[in-house]
Amino acid sequence: MASSPHSSSPFHHLLVFFLFAAATAFPVTSEFELGIQKRIHFRVYSHETFIGPDITTVTVVNMSLPYTFGDIEIYDTVLRAGPDESSTFLGRVQGASFHVSKQKEVLLLPLVLVFTAGEFVNSTLTVIGRQEVSEKSERAIVGGSGVFQYAWGKLVGEKVTFSVAKLVVAYDVYVVYYNDLHLTAIA
Repeated sequence: MASSPHSSSPFHHLLVFFLFAAATAFPVTSEFELGIQKRIHFRVYSHETFIGPDITTVTVVNMSLPYTFGDIEIYDTVLRAGPDESSTFLGRVQGASFHVSKQKEVLLLPLVLVFTAGEFVNSTLTVIGRQEVSEKSERAIVGGSGVFQYAWGKLVGEKVTFSVAKLVVAYDVYVVYYNDLHLTAIA
């Protein structure tokens, strides 16, 4: 009588035993400790240029609809410590603007603050949220890297100056992050 492929055999039991032993001897998961929680507030300024050789924002979709509904811009603006163009360079603000309302000027703004100089060099903060163009905006900080591992918090943006050629926005950053992250394997 032919044996079923599902029948029990000593070889089958031995194979299951070794697979179980290997799975417990070589864990594929790890635990981590977040370390000390830090909460800080700081202010930085985004310097956006719409005209000229140093343009930082381009429209990639122009639907020509009311309230610019459907338009998309990509930006790579300068991040500075102050509102003046001569203030300390800190990095870039990179992201996109999606015009998402048919009733008024409303944007969905995913962006990343990329710190290439200063206290937070080699770090990023990832932000997303909605902005009504005429108002102060509040967006969620949903993550980060470098100094800002496991970051969360909020970013409040407010126009400082605006012209046909330039826009300066103050960002008040309220962020919670952890330093001294420790990874350990589960035994």
